[in-house]
Amino acid sequence: MDLLGVLGGRDAGSLVVMGLGLAMASLARGYTGFGFSALLVASWSLVGAPVQAVTVALVLEVTASLLQAASVWRDVPWRRVGWLCVGAAVGAPLGVHLLAIAEPRTLRLGIAGFILVAAVAILAGWRLTSRTTPAKIVAVGVASGLCNGAVAMGGLPVAIFLTAEGSSPRAIRAAAIAYFFILDIASFLLLTREGLVGGEALSLAVLALPILVVGMWLGGRHFLGASPEGFRRVTLGLLILLSALGFLRALS
Repeated sequence: MDLLGVLGGRDAGSLVVMGLGLAMASLARGYTGFGFSALLVASWSLVGAPVQAVTVALVLEVTASLLQAASVWRDVPWRRVGWLCVGAAVGAPLGVHLLAIAEPRTLRLGIAGFILVAAVAILAGWRLTSRTTPAKIVAVGVASGLCNGAVAMGGLPVAIFLTAEGSSPRAIRAAAIAYFFILDIASFLLLTREGLVGGEALSLAVLALPILVVGMWLGGRHFLGASPEGFRRVTLGLLILLSALGFLRALS
């Protein structure tokens, strides 16, 4: 892999957008366990190919889950994670196939629209009024797998569901980290089978690792000095802004 060569063909503005997007995503992952792929894919898709951004996000999500595993292991609701994985096994292959056949412009529009709807739903504080059942959890897993395979954003459906259910931030963080680890490995293998994993994307993932580690460490130490709820709102606000920019980019 030509680690430095992958940056040579990019202009300074693109590199700044990619760096800032990665830094913000890494802080979010360390602080709340939420929004990494959404922030990374949304920002990187503004200046590059969405397929490449999805691949890099999946590699870094697996790495992030490994780094955080020890801190959340005892808090993971394994039964719930298991039902989510059952649904994701159905949705992920469909999402990867969609990624393989979609045009970049169409994919950018889909990414922007999905982020906007998901972020607004979470910010609005939508709540479930009926009892949670395994069938509902499996349905969320299907949606999550589909979104993860197509745009590496399987976390947003899960975040919407767990937030609407009223789960605590600690439980949401633990469930998300364990579930993403399993889901992202499966999605990455499916991408590889479809021939969508290139050497340039892997090189970018390797170059991004130091920023990911530092950002997660700072986020985990509550470096920003904000409450988890406050930081979550900032993250969601940024996602809405990136969604708007994504629409402009796709329609220009």
